Amino acid sequence: MVTELYQGPLLVKVYKTIAGQQVVELTLNTPEALNALNGDMVDLLLAHVPLWEADENVIAIIMRGSGIKAFCAGGDVRQLYHKMAKGSQNVGEIFFNHEYEMDLMLHKLSTPLLVWGSGYVIGGGMGLLQGAALRIGTHSSRLAMPEITIGLFPDVGASYFLRQVPDNLGLFLGLTGAMLNGTDARQLGLLDGLVDDSDYSQVMQALTEMPKQSGADTLSNLKQLIAGLETKASADAPVSNLAAHRQNIISALSQNDLAGIVASLASLKGQDKWLDKALQTMAHGSPTSLHLFYHAFRANFTNVTDALHHEYIVGVNATRLGEFKEGVRALLIDKDRRPSWRYDTVESTPDAWIEKFFVTKNVADAHF
Repeated sequence: MVTELYQGPLLVKVYKTIAGQQVVELTLNTPEALNALNGDMVDLLLAHVPLWEADENVIAIIMRGSGIKAFCAGGDVRQLYHKMAKGSQNVGEIFFNHEYEMDLMLHKLSTPLLVWGSGYVIGGGMGLLQGAALRIGTHSSRLAMPEITIGLFPDVGASYFLRQVPDNLGLFLGLTGAMLNGTDARQLGLLDGLVDDSDYSQVMQALTEMPKQSGADTLSNLKQLIAGLETKASADAPVSNLAAHRQNIISALSQNDLAGIVASLASLKGQDKWLDKALQTMAHGSPTSLHLFYHAFRANFTNVTDALHHEYIVGVNATRLGEFKEGVRALLIDKDRRPSWRYDTVESTPDAWIEKFFVTKNVADAHF
């Protein structure tokens, strides 16, 4: 039995199909914070989703965001900052175990999960989207992994899912925090469908009109439905921002080391606003973060579980070594946007400093 939730940070509504089966709709419900993922949401997802997974009468789970601006614009790390500021040594273990357990749960679901990624889909929101069996974008979608701006690194499985992007362009996305529109995200394989924002009601109606069927049948029918909606909406899809720069970016990413890649990317500045904004984000981001993502990308994880276990170790150490705390302070707490990074450039960042993020001593085992 599915328990509906009518208020709070996560809303749950049940739709009955004509055959008496159920479709569960989840709504992230903090629109004033652009539905940023918080601890209460994660708790509720961990408590409820396994029950729906075990219920044979639930044929699909749909996840969306409240309001029109965002599906989920990142994770709420303000509380984490205050605990880091107090010197708590185990805060990272608690925080990352919690979120990554939830992310991995979504990846492993057998019940079809469709995430409706309209509006901003950033950071922790990308973790939710990429865990879905059907990752749906709309013409308003804006996808990004900009963790370098807060002294962290693209996580929530990005060490794996950005590695799946063709032509090593996932490395570009992680190093620059570039924001993709729906067309570019679809072409790079980060979405399974791109439809009009107004198509949501059609998807829900089609689900309720489906005959008695298995989850596998539901997924197949949903894919067919989305393909039709995508074809219908294609004329109004946004124009690619990436296409004009794709070959130059690929060439820049072919350099032999991180310093060479960063320099080659920086040399592309001045071509248009979209690319300049991405390159500016890279220039102002933490050099430590650039190293951490470069290391994770080169590790070439073949599954999300291994990627999350790696990210857990690095994330826990990041909460103890200061760079992450300083980045959150500058961007989200004091909002002066003037972080004092430990090192000024990727060239001046010593290997010995980066190696501290991979130390497993005094890091509790992951429980996901």
